[in-house]
Amino acid sequence: MPKRALKITAVVVAVLCVLALAADRVALRLAESDAADRIEKEYGLSQRPTIDIKGFPFLTQVMSREFEAVDVRIDGIDAVGTGGRTLRLDGVRGALEGVRIEGDDWDRATADRADGTVKITYADISAALPVVTVSYGGKDAAGDDKVKATVGTSFLGQRLEESVLGEVTVADGDTIRLRATDLDNLGGMPGLEGFIRDRMDYSWTVEDLPPGIRLTDVEVTKDGIVVTGGGEDVELGDERSARG
Repeated sequence: MPKRALKITAVVVAVLCVLALAADRVALRLAESDAADRIEKEYGLSQRPTIDIKGFPFLTQVMSREFEAVDVRIDGIDAVGTGGRTLRLDGVRGALEGVRIEGDDWDRATADRADGTVKITYADISAALPVVTVSYGGKDAAGDDKVKATVGTSFLGQRLEESVLGEVTVADGDTIRLRATDLDNLGGMPGLEGFIRDRMDYSWTVEDLPPGIRLTDVEVTKDGIVVTGGGEDVELGDERSARG
């Protein structure tokens, strides 16, 4: 083949590669946008989530219906709490590995592994509690980080403002709990301990967790509460529609 023909062929191949790469990236962005729209509508989120599909090429993964990894960022989820009070969960981050798509409408999927974190600000915790302001409480005698809850209200006709330490834990795989732990210094006022507990001890349940996902740990930091969770063989899809 003449050198001129070889050069032309090389140029054509290079152009086709660029076009194929561009098509792959365009398809990827469209898929990420469509997935974000579906999640936003299905779960009634106040903010549009961000989806980042990993791996290359994307179109090859589409044909096989198997994706190496998918990262998800969601803000504006509400956890249902005691007495119907909701706790806003921002900074929800999820990392899915080994995602396999199922269903004729691509409406179901399974992930080999899913891990995630949720960051809860002290301002959002305080907003979810009546007459209680929650902040970082420092370390206790054992060196564990605690939260501090300040109760400001009236008790037995007197203006009351007391601060006590508390802890945040997870329970039952889907529940976040806040409990007072340092009530020894409240004094001897009758009924005060129960009064404080009624206003500080709260639980919030995170609804619509995909089957296989469980909340596992809590870290108290100066900037807020970080809840972690995860699971294996996690089912993804609109479970509510399936139940309905």
